[in-house]
Formats: sequence, structure tokens, C-alpha cells
Amino acid sequence: MKRLFPVILALLMLLTACGKKSAEPTASPEPPTVSAPSAAPEPTPTPEAITNPLTGEPIEADISDIRPYAVMLNNIKVALPQCGISKADILYEILAEGNITRFEAIFSDINGIGNIGSMRSSRPYYIEVALSYDAIYVHAGGSEQAYTDISAKGVNNIDGVRGAYASTTFYRDPARQKYGIEHSLFTTSDKLLECTNKLGYETKHDGAFDYGLEFTENPDLGSSAASAASVNVSFEGIKDTSFTYHSDTGYYTGAEYGGDLIDGTTNEAVKFKNLLVLYADTKILDDYGRRAVDLDGTGTGHFICNGKTVPIKWSHSGTGSCFKYTLEDGTPLQLGVGKTYIGIVPTGSTITMK
Repeated sequence: MKRLFPVILALLMLLTACGKKSAEPTASPEPPTVSAPSAAPEPTPTPEAITNPLTGEPIEADISDIRPYAVMLNNIKVALPQCGISKADILYEILAEGNITRFEAIFSDINGIGNIGSMRSSRPYYIEVALSYDAIYVHAGGSEQAYTDISAKGVNNIDGVRGAYASTTFYRDPARQKYGIEHSLFTTSDKLLECTNKLGYETKHDGAFDYGLEFTENPDLGSSAASAASVNVSFEGIKDTSFTYHSDTGYYTGAEYGGDLIDGTTNEAVKFKNLLVLYADTKILDDYGRRAVDLDGTGTGHFICNGKTVPIKWSHSGTGSCFKYTLEDGTPLQLGVGKTYIGIVPTGSTITMK
């Protein structure tokens, strides 16, 4: 037994050693991963604002390649109020004959205008205005010289008198006929679009077209600008159109024949951001009092906006070119964003502003 004791002791020591787990080596901690600095995100370019090329006002879809419509409108007392004029982007007023002026309404987009009228006839200088916008020209008849120019100059026109389509494109308003049938002819924007399609007129400009207009939210008329809160535009003293500035809205409203200039569709006053009065040499051609208005070359005028006025210069280099406007020092004129009235008056006419 004494001999076995050392053996048993040795076996116990061996078993005790085998029961212990060997320590596993401790792994060194991984160094923290340091991310490389990320590049700054590219700034998202701000999309260029889409604006109406005739007013500078923001719009949803680009219409700069769409041809406008230039529509002749009656402007004698018994023909008031005109319908559709509040939707015109630019409204021209020019003498016809005698003591009559006519409006020529320029619509950048005829869609949705509704009733338009009453319609009146064409003269050569109204055609020149229409062509300065590459517009589709809408009228009811015209002088023989006007018809000659329409043919010679290839004017895309829609005529409410001689057009074979007149009975379907134009209509008579019975309520207006009591003042004379010549004051009762109307059309609609839908009828004009349908007729344009039937006649096969191109509705887009052939490439980029320059309207000659610049706009800004805050026109700078300079420190020399004179007051023009009230304006009276006299057409050689035989017919007047007046305007009043409303400082609370920033717009002018007009009046003629002793009443406000309103749109017969809405019965609301027509509002203008800008007034342009242009002097042009004018002469009477015949016993009917028909006139020639010289719109080629250069001339002077007035720019009226925000209750102030400054003298300007205008230029027009011939059929199909745009009218361009500058301040007296030659700086391009910037109009206020909004609609514009343009009165073309005989040289020497008196314009009163105060």
C-alpha cells in the first residue's frame, strides 16, 4: 500500500492538471474605422422661372414659341363694353378715321378667353403692329389698302367679313344690333382656334422670336421721373383716354367717354401695370378721314409706371420686326411685370400727367 501511494498521488495530480482549461489568447481590439470625409453634395440648380414673354408674369408652361393673336376691337361709345380685353397682354389704341380709335388686343395665349368683341376692320398700320409680334391677325373687313397689304405680306388672318368661314367663326350679338349691325360681330377663343386649324396656319414661331420687351419687378425710372398718378392721353385733341394710378395695387385703370374701361364679360375694370404713349407722324389720306400712321424708323414717347413717368425713344426697323424701347440715354427700357397699354398718338398730341 505504501508503494501504491506515490503512484496514486501522481495520478491525482495529473487529473487535476488536465481538468484546467488553457487560457485562450486575447485578441487585440481592432482600431476604429475612420471614414473619409464625404464630398459636399452638388447644389441642385434652381430651375429658370418660366414667364409670359408679353407681360413678364410667371406661368406654368413655356409659351415663348407660340404665336400670339392680334384682334381688332371696336372702340366707340355705343360699342362699349368690349369683351375679352382684360385677358389681353397688351392693348393698343390708335386712331382709325374721324374721331374714332380702335383697340388692337394682343393675346399671348388665346385659350380660354371666351367671348371676344365686338370686332372691327383693319388698316395698314394695325397690320404692322400684328406682324411685329408674328401674330395671327383677326379682323372684320378692312380698307382696300389693308386687304392689299394682307395679301402682299402673307398675313395669316382670320376675317369676319370676306372669309368663307365667317359664318361659323363669328356671330352677331342681338343685344348689340340695335346700335348698328356693324357693332355686333363677336367671336370666341374656341372658334378662333378651330378656324386657325382649318386654315392650316402655323401656331408656332419659325425659330426664336424677339418681342423686344424686358421686364423687372421694380422698374427704375430714376430721380428725374415726373409724377403721373393721373394721365390723359389725347389723340390730337379729338378723342381722350384717361388713366388713374392706384398706389394700393400698383396698377392703372382707364376711362373713356365718361365711364370706366371695363371688360363686358366680367364687368371689372381693366388693369394695366405699364402705359406707353408713342408719338408717330400721322396724316389724313382721303375724304373718309382714313389715316396713314408712320411706324417705321424712330420716335419719342412716354413710359408711365408706378405713378411716375420718364421720356423714352422707340424704334421699328420695318415689317416683321419688333418695336424696341429705350430711355433717352439709350439704355433698354424695362417694363414692370404685368399688362401694358400702348397709345400711338399723332405727333404733337398733348399728353397731360400729374
